[in-house]
Amino acid sequence: MPLGNVGEFYAWIEREAPSVAAQEIARRYILEVGERPWAAPSTPIRDVSNQPEFEVRTALLDVPGEPHVSLWWEHVYATGVVDLLAVTNR
Repeated sequence: MPLGNVGEFYAWIEREAPSVAAQEIARRYILEVGERPWAAPSTPIRDVSNQPEFEVRTALLDVPGEPHVSLWWEHVYATGVVDLLAVTNR
């Protein structure tokens, strides 16, 4: 699946100045989500998904000794495109 908009990743870095470790963990996971939008530990958010057109998912990534990184993305089935909706420290 191709990654579409990943601007939220860069906006998160500018906004929250996460550690290099947190950035690397998030970047690796985002690349994995581009290939497998259902990658663990993600869960669907049914209330904002519109099956069978698109699905919105979220994941909480562990960063040892730091706040978790939360990600949300949309996967459009027809095109296979995955767009990041938000990235935050939690």
